[in-house]
Amino acid sequence: MKTPLNGGEAIIRAMLREHWQLTITDISFIPFGDSAYSYRVETSEHTSYYLKIADQQTSAGLRTTTHMEFSLPLQRFVAEYRLAEVTAPLPQLTSQGAYHASHGSLLFALYTFIHGNTLADAYPMPPALVQQIGQALAALHTIQLPEELQQHSPQDSITAPFDANLLIDLASLERISSQDAPYLQRLYEIVWSRREEIRAFLAHSHDYARKARQLVTQPVLCHGDPWGGNIMLSPSGLFTFLDWEAAMMAPPERDAFFYMGYVGPNFTAFDAGYRMIHQRTIHWQADLLAYYAYRRQLRNLAQWLHNLLHEPLDEIQRDNDVTMIEHHCLDRLAGVERMARELGALLAS
Repeated sequence: MKTPLNGGEAIIRAMLREHWQLTITDISFIPFGDSAYSYRVETSEHTSYYLKIADQQTSAGLRTTTHMEFSLPLQRFVAEYRLAEVTAPLPQLTSQGAYHASHGSLLFALYTFIHGNTLADAYPMPPALVQQIGQALAALHTIQLPEELQQHSPQDSITAPFDANLLIDLASLERISSQDAPYLQRLYEIVWSRREEIRAFLAHSHDYARKARQLVTQPVLCHGDPWGGNIMLSPSGLFTFLDWEAAMMAPPERDAFFYMGYVGPNFTAFDAGYRMIHQRTIHWQADLLAYYAYRRQLRNLAQWLHNLLHEPLDEIQRDNDVTMIEHHCLDRLAGVERMARELGALLAS
């Protein structure tokens, strides 16, 4: 979230003292993301932790907490697996041995704090960095989960359950008038004129989904959201992947599509890094890569539209979400279509 939790500091101190037996000396809000509140907390023992708070009264917060039932034990497993290429922040168990604690509708999860910067500002990424990320994701995809995690791991069914609500919210924009709040008028100006382009983009995504479901694939453990803002790189070359709530068992294209090129990175470099782990040619499925690229933009648009039309956001969060639609979603639609065609031709050759 872009603004702190109202009254959050007192609640944070009480919760961490009660459930983690920690005395907090400093709390710093981190304005990041749109599904949970993020904080850096310092303890009396001079230890730093990362705290994530999700509000289950919002659709995004409820979705996050639902995914945490798998992602938190998964992160612990990945952190303790000690791959040479990639790790994860280690979730801190409560004094009762639980992965999280609740206060009303708020769910608290505590992690080791990873010092440094993410790769959010590294775009356009140089090929050497993209190759390293390809190698790290390939290593992650080799992990075999223990039976207990396998039983609870989400499976990618190549569906987009948000499509119907996206079309409903898109159509509802027609009712926005000059009497509505300024952020709604701005939303209308940005989105309404491009409604037919969005519907055509959605139809293309359905075409790719039908093709993708006909493919025979081998699911692997995917992070699910390995864009630069969820990646930190240490001086030793070890990658730390953040925010594992989208993790699932899926075809490797579920992670690889982030580097197919529509926002800069070179897929050839990614493939070279990926092959360094597997030591063989990788037969990437162009239809799957395209489907995931389409689905990401549509999912983002659906979530931001829903938040703006249905959630009680403050002014800063509203402005952020409208800006994200304009500059991190709608401006990428043409690039996704172009790269899907170009990458399909490349892989076919």
